[in-house]
Amino acid sequence: MPLRYFEVDVPTKHTDQPGQRIHIFVGLADDPLAARNAAHDAYAKARLLHQSGQEIPHEFASGWGARGLRPDWDLDWNKATAAPWVNPHGLFGTRRTF
Repeated sequence: MPLRYFEVDVPTKHTDQPGQRIHIFVGLADDPLAARNAAHDAYAKARLLHQSGQEIPHEFASGWGARGLRPDWDLDWNKATAAPWVNPHGLFGTRRTF
């Protein structure tokens, strides 16, 4: 199966701010489960780098990244959803255009 872009939406919350938000990850995967696992792996790696004072790369070797890491937010990975990514720039835009 060819790789395609997926969007993984993970509900987030913060104890000091009411309400719930969504953290979005985008990257290549075979299927929604692989996308969710890749996003979670990128998040875990980014947290470890942040905790050790290292810079978080734009993306990891997997093609997934977590540059917008907010370490004080709790991500609810049990409620994360993954679906094929829809390019907001239309047919000719690319992931790198936003």
